[in-house]
Amino acid sequence: MTPLKIAASAAVAPSLTLNTARDVVTLDNTDFTDVAAVVVSLADTRSGVLALLRHTGFNLPVFVANAFEEEVMHLPGVSGELNGEPQEWVALEAAAQAYEAELLPPFFETLTRYVDMQNSTFACPGHQGGAFFKKHPAGKQFYDFYGENVFRSDMCNADVKLGDLLIHEGSAKDAQKYAAKVFNADKTYFVLNGTSSANKVVTNALLTRGDLVLFDRNNHKSNHHGALIQAGATPVYLEAARNPFGFIGGIDAHCFDEAYLREQIAAVDPQRAEAARPFRLAIIQLGTYDGTVYNARQVVDRIGHLCDYILFDSAWLGYEQFIPLMEGCSPLTLDLNENDPGIFVTQSVHKQLAGFSQTSQIHKKDNHIRGQRRFCPHKRLNNAFMLHASTSPFYPLFAALDINARMHQGEAGRRMWDECVTLGIEARKAILDRCEMILPFVPETVDGQRWQDAPTETIARDLRYFSFEPQAKWHGFAGYARDQYRVDPCKLLLTTPGIDAASGEYSDFGIPATILANYLRENGIVPEKCDLNSILFLLTPAESPEKMANLVAMLAQFEQHVKEDAPLAEVLPTIYRKNAQRYAGYTLRRLCQEMHDLYVSHNVKDLQRLMFRAAEFPPVSVNPQDAHQAYIRGEVELVPIAEAAGRVAAEGALPYPPGVLCVVPGEVWGGAVQRYFLALEEGLNLLPGFSPELQGVYTEEDEQGQKYLVANMMVGR
Repeated sequence: MTPLKIAASAAVAPSLTLNTARDVVTLDNTDFTDVAAVVVSLADTRSGVLALLRHTGFNLPVFVANAFEEEVMHLPGVSGELNGEPQEWVALEAAAQAYEAELLPPFFETLTRYVDMQNSTFACPGHQGGAFFKKHPAGKQFYDFYGENVFRSDMCNADVKLGDLLIHEGSAKDAQKYAAKVFNADKTYFVLNGTSSANKVVTNALLTRGDLVLFDRNNHKSNHHGALIQAGATPVYLEAARNPFGFIGGIDAHCFDEAYLREQIAAVDPQRAEAARPFRLAIIQLGTYDGTVYNARQVVDRIGHLCDYILFDSAWLGYEQFIPLMEGCSPLTLDLNENDPGIFVTQSVHKQLAGFSQTSQIHKKDNHIRGQRRFCPHKRLNNAFMLHASTSPFYPLFAALDINARMHQGEAGRRMWDECVTLGIEARKAILDRCEMILPFVPETVDGQRWQDAPTETIARDLRYFSFEPQAKWHGFAGYARDQYRVDPCKLLLTTPGIDAASGEYSDFGIPATILANYLRENGIVPEKCDLNSILFLLTPAESPEKMANLVAMLAQFEQHVKEDAPLAEVLPTIYRKNAQRYAGYTLRRLCQEMHDLYVSHNVKDLQRLMFRAAEFPPVSVNPQDAHQAYIRGEVELVPIAEAAGRVAAEGALPYPPGVLCVVPGEVWGGAVQRYFLALEEGLNLLPGFSPELQGVYTEEDEQGQKYLVANMMVGR
């Protein structure tokens, strides 16, 4: 590892020369991530330095210079004093070395030591620490771009010193045990190909053909793939909310009523309607893409007795147990007994935690049902794990998961997320101060006081500032119960004009969020996603005040362009240049109006809502697994969506993001789903440059150059 420095107060230097071989940096020139020990003066201890060091959560050893033992023995967190005696320098270095020894988590520590050995290898991978790449100019550019260590740490399991990532031995096992402790799980499994695979691991370990799965209609497509297509389980769908702005909401409160659920079971599997635990698994999005977060205790209390297991897909969370405001959201901190369900939690570490893309983890919390028939043992889960894991894992991904756990251990993790929440609150206040059209998705008032007028410290600790109160006009979600959901403070959710929040109806003029998103990308700011009149920015401890200020300034600048009705060629030059003939002479407001009018003409906000309501669920004609097998056998035909009514889908269809299926294989096209995709089809022709990414639905052109959508349907159905 890189040798760490000693941080010393400027007040120490005049009277004491530090006898150390380490580099020395002053306190005002470090954020304490690059030091192994700190030396301060006695005066510093009275001016808040010790509190500052405690606040980092790094547990750095602290020595006080030019002080006697009796002067420092009562000070919290002080390791000793320095007065120039030789044994004191030994103590300082010993403390620094001890800090370094505890700093790195198990796998990454082993990996760095192994890389330093510089072994001569005749095993995979063939680039041999990058040497192969350096044999060619293009390869050399590739090597230089990424740097030496990423190549040297890319190795295979031919040498057992690093343990085994598939059967969980050695330092790999130690790393996962370490993460389980940090995240309050009984077991943790590191997954290197995303939560899409993590969800398939869990569902393939638990479900078989004919099992009942209680299925959030908001679920990511990976849950459909694992539970329905691969395992062949029978779904009982739970309807979910969409609001007029296009935000993804949660499951209706009534869907958690036992009587209602047994009615739904009777419709698909009458023999199980009265079973004590009819569901092998329930799959719930703990937090939706758009920051609606569940009260986990409430979910377990209401449906847990009906389920062997609950899988909380937490792809968009993972940090909730480190934020006081969200502690009630974490299934991993619940006290559970033998009558409760087993719990699985999947987390996309790469989304908002500290991980490379594709890093994910599965948390297993089920020791409370060990010994029961419904218990899923490690060997069974690991069998499913190995079905989806590569036998050639990329070690830097695994190491990143190890480091993520270390970073979240103890006070350091809580401090980083507290700072993130605080920064997000300040950003919302700045937007409310500077913008008139683009608004944060939070309550307008709390206890009669404007949201932005409350102290930031109060907002960060009081759940009411992020709660979805039932029937409140500002959020537009129907069907919620009290204390059921809250807004994720680390999702910066903004709305754009076009919806009257009080009525939920369209206004005369609107600014579809995709126009704002394209403007931001033109100016070097990349939002996570947008839909209808909503836009999402993910917040993590990586954010800075400067970065947030730049975003706020760009939002205000966009509003100014709208007020001035600036030429489209100036506001969105890339889209204009690619479609100059179509948008010749357009202004920004004209484009906004045409796109808004398209939404209004199809009532897209209602179509989006209806697709996830039970009354408009496409009828199920064929088990999803059977429909998929027909697709693989080629027993399908491409049919224009305009002619799809009554046909059975062979392939799931969705816009991406968010990756939530609108029609599932085996379901019948028609109703709101068909009308929604026909609205998208009209947009393809009317508004080039703003085409959404569609999966399971394909774009073709007729002889006149008009685009139309087609999808695979089962032959004869």
